[in-house]
Amino acid sequence: MQYNINGKVINSHNAAKPHSQSAKGVVECLTDVGSVKSILDLGCGKLRYSSYLSEISSDICFVDSKVQLERVQTIKGERSTVIDYVDNHYPKSRCVALENIGRLHETFDLIFCSNVLSAIPCKNALNETMASIFKLLSSSGKALIVNQHRSSYFKKFEEGYPHLYGFLHQGRRGTSYYGIINKDAVLELATTHNLNAEIWVKGDRTFAYLSKHANKKINKDAA
Repeated sequence: MQYNINGKVINSHNAAKPHSQSAKGVVECLTDVGSVKSILDLGCGKLRYSSYLSEISSDICFVDSKVQLERVQTIKGERSTVIDYVDNHYPKSRCVALENIGRLHETFDLIFCSNVLSAIPCKNALNETMASIFKLLSSSGKALIVNQHRSSYFKKFEEGYPHLYGFLHQGRRGTSYYGIINKDAVLELATTHNLNAEIWVKGDRTFAYLSKHANKKINKDAA
C-alpha cells in the first residue's frame, strides 16, 4: 500500500518478508489454533505464512493491496503474482484487494494479521483496518494479531522523526515507517474498536487474540 505522509511517499508493501523468514513463535501459535472453517489473512504480503494457514483451513481469503497482489515478484522461489500463486497452489482459496475489502460480507473464524498494524503510518487507515477486523470476524471467531515491537534495526528508526506509534525514517530507498505496536498499543486499538483482547509477549513480539464476545479483557505475559 502506498501512503503520503507529510509529503513523503511510503510504500509499505516493500516491507513484506518472504516465507523463509517466518517466525518460529508465530508458526507455533498457528499450529496451536487447530482446524478452522475459514481464514482471512489480512496483509498477506508475499504469502509468508500461507503454507501454515493452509494446514488448518483450505478456505483462505488472502488480502493485501492491489499492487502487492498483482505485481510479479519472487514467491516461495517462483516468479509469480500473489493472485496466480494462490490460484495454482490453494485452489479453494482466493485473493481480495484491500481496496475492495468493503465488498466482503461473510465473516471468518480466524483473522490472521502479522506485522501489518506496525506498517500502517496513517491513523485513518489503521482505524479502517481495525474496523474491518471487527466487521469480518465471526461471533465465535478470533483475530490473531502479531507485531514485532523490537528488532536489531530499531535503533536506526529511532533516529528518525516520531510519528503515530513509531518513527519515519529516511533511507537510500526513500521514506519508511516502523510502528511500535506493543501491549499498550494493541489494547488501545482493541478497546477503541469494541474488541476484547488477550495479549501476551514472547521474545520481541506482541501476540493478541481479539474477539467480540470474550467475557473480559485479559493481559498476560509469557517472556
